[in-house]
Amino acid sequence: MIKITIEEITKDITNYLQRVQAGESFVIFQADQPVAKIISARTGGVLDAFDAFRSKIVSEGIDIDIDEILADVRDLTPTPEKHCW
Repeated sequence: MIKITIEEITKDITNYLQRVQAGESFVIFQADQPVAKIISARTGGVLDAFDAFRSKIVSEGIDIDIDEILADVRDLTPTPEKHCW
C-alpha cells in the first residue's frame, strides 16, 4: 500500500482516483498520522468481504441474535424509560 499526504492527493486527485480504479491502494497521512485508506470498491477489500460474509450467513441459515451479541456491551444504567425498582 502506497503512503501519500493530503497535500499530494489534493493536488492531483483525478490521477489518484484513476490509479485506485486500476487496483492500487493508498493510505493518506497528515502530520505523519494515517487518516484514511483508499481502496477500489470494485476489487476485493472490505465490501467484498462483507458481501461474502452476508451471503454465507444467509445460505447457511444462521440466525444472528443482535440482543445476544450486544448483551455485554449495553449500558444498563437506569433511564426514565427503564426504572431501577
